[in-house]
Order: sequence, then C-alpha cells, then structure tokens
Amino acid sequence: MSQIVRRAETMATVTTTTDPHAFVDWTSRESDRMAIGTLLGRTVTITGQSENSVGEVNTNREHTDFHWPAFTPSLSTSDSVGLIGKTADTEFTIELGTKVREVVLHLGSLASTLTLAPDATVTRVSGDDRFEVFPPNVVRGWENTPGQPTDSNGTVLVTKSEPFSALTFKLKKNYAAELPDDGVYLQIGRIVRFADWTSRESNKKAVGTLLGRTVKITGQFANSVGEVNINGQHTDFHWPAFTPSLSTSDSVELIGKTADTEFTIDLGTEVREVFLHLGSLASTVTFFEPGTTVTEVSGDEHFEVRQLNVVQGQENTAGRPTDSNGTVRVTKSEPFRELKFKLKKRYAAELPDDGVYLQIGR
Repeated sequence: MSQIVRRAETMATVTTTTDPHAFVDWTSRESDRMAIGTLLGRTVTITGQSENSVGEVNTNREHTDFHWPAFTPSLSTSDSVGLIGKTADTEFTIELGTKVREVVLHLGSLASTLTLAPDATVTRVSGDDRFEVFPPNVVRGWENTPGQPTDSNGTVLVTKSEPFSALTFKLKKNYAAELPDDGVYLQIGRIVRFADWTSRESNKKAVGTLLGRTVKITGQFANSVGEVNINGQHTDFHWPAFTPSLSTSDSVELIGKTADTEFTIDLGTEVREVFLHLGSLASTVTFFEPGTTVTEVSGDEHFEVRQLNVVQGQENTAGRPTDSNGTVRVTKSEPFRELKFKLKKRYAAELPDDGVYLQIGR
C-alpha cells in the first residue's frame, strides 16, 4: 500500500548470495513520472508511462525498511524510489546507462503484480512467505492482512539472454479498485565480482581468476608487485570510500616508485568496463592508452580523478589514518582485454616507496 510500516522480523530468506552489491544513489525526482540517480558511475533513470506513477524518492540513505531479512542483501539505510501501482497496468522503463549481465531489484511493500517484458527472466533471491515469483517473468505481492504488518517484501534477480542496458515492466495493484493505489518501494542494484588472487608468481607478477577467467597483473620492473593477499585476508576495502565495500577481500600490492612504473592487467577476456579499488594511494595512476576513460565511482576527500585518465591520491597527514582510497570505473572506446597504466609516487624521493592495494572487479 502507500506506506511501509514496521514489519515483523520473522521473514525468511529463501536463498542468499555473498557477492558484493552496489545500489543506486538516487539524486532527484525529476517529475511525477521520472527519477534519476547513479550506479557505479553511470546515470540510471526510471520512467513511468503515466502521470503520478513515480512517488516519493528517498535520497541520502533516508530509507530504512530494506534492512529486514526478506531482502538480500539487507540494507540498514538506502535510497529508494516509490512506484505507484494502479488498477490498470502502468509500464515502467529502467535505463541502466550501460550493458549489464543481471540486475537486482529490492521490492518493498508490494501488493501488486510486476510483469517483466518477455525477454527477461526473474529469479527469486529472498522474500517473505507472501512474496511470489512465477517464472519466467512475473513477481507478485499481496496486501497486508490482520496479523501482517506490511505488504509483501523481497529481492529478485533479473537476467536476459544477452547483456542489456534497459529493463521494462508493468505494475498493477492486486486489490479492489476503490482502495488507494499501491505504493511500492524500489531499489536497484548490480553485483560486482572481484578477482580471486591465487599467487604471487614473482616480484613483477600476480595471478588469479575472475568470473572463470585467468587474470594477471604484471609490472615493468623488478619489485613492482609486493604482497598478494589471498583467501580474503585483506580487510581495508570495507570503508565507505569503496563501492561496493568489501568486508574481506583479496588484494595485490603495487609499488609506486619515484619514476613511472608501467603495469599491464590481462583480464582473460574482452570486457566493456572494469572496476578498480585503489587503497592507500599516495601516487599518480595514469591510464595512457588512447581511448581510455576513468570515472570516479566513490572515494575519500583526497582521492581525485583528474582529466579523463589520471587518478591521484595523497600521502596521509596528521589526523588521517591512511593514504587516499577510492573506486574507479575504467572503460575504453572498444571492448578490451588488457589495461595498461603507469604508477608514480607523489612524495619525496628519499622516502620509502608507496604501497598501493589493488582489487579488480567486473
């Protein structure tokens, strides 16, 4: 219905996923038909077919009702968009700003039927006992009844046979026409998989796997690759400067020296984009290949993307516990398998080299 009320804590999670997620940072309600936000550095929009189809837009993590176990992952605070389910079908279109393999939808206080376009497949991830998924493309929730504190709640995964940048669905309320319209709270997420680093082959090379492909990073000089954390040993990507933040992760330490050191990442397959977590960065990272574009996804106040291809961090100073930290998205004008960059420390030559912690995601 139009308001989400406090729900019971007895909701069961049907299935779970441990993969890291990033969710939309909704920024504005452009009209009663449209909301805009960003997700992993891309503009995301949702547009309704009819007037008054988009209701309240919660920005600045004002929405707290995705924290229940019906949602996977649960979110203690989040943004959200209110969609209005009416007596007749209302069509909505989500534009994701880039092609993706899958998208995650949190659906809160759902007392409507959501029908995706025929080319989409929906899979239940989790939900309460009245949150229903009818493959291949229908999700249904029910109005709260006596003893039920809210309408239905849950999470679904949406895929298509090919990567996609847009998703269309229809929403229609499931109860009497004379009753108020159904207010459904939506949040949109993407799953980002990160490299499973397996070995430090030499002081110039580390090897791992990512989405079933062998991943390598190779430095130009001896002693350009330092410590390689495997088996989730690295815990410093959990800060909000990283998107998505990782409570535990693998990592590769890159050594920033006084002179530029060139590194090559081999991803094992062609990709459209890659995400880099850069931890404790007090160096300049320059992606020098023509057609390469770097976009800041998140970062602390001293983490900067300068121009289109340069990332800069700052050495820690009094009162700051670490050098700069953040996440960038890297793209090229064409799909790519390799990514090259140069690393150079930004402080006095006589001081020790800069250890930068890297993690790679797709």
